[in-house]
Amino acid sequence: MNHKIDIAGSLAMADEAKPTPTIELARQLYREYYARCFWHLKPDLVVTESTLPIIIKGLCAHGGRRGMLAAARIRDTQGK
Repeated sequence: MNHKIDIAGSLAMADEAKPTPTIELARQLYREYYARCFWHLKPDLVVTESTLPIIIKGLCAHGGRRGMLAAARIRDTQGK
């Protein structure tokens, strides 16, 4: 079985169940804004619930207006 360690140190299984809409959105935005906001992180970062605050913070700090709106979309989908 293939395992990866995410930035928060949690063990994530690569064959995990279908991700939530929030995680899918965060993964998409991480790829889209990687060069601008997340260049200091691993390009193949495993995005999980524990990494959402890092994604939101990066989008707000370095993504400009569009990044802040994208971070708000992640926040809006959390808990649904």
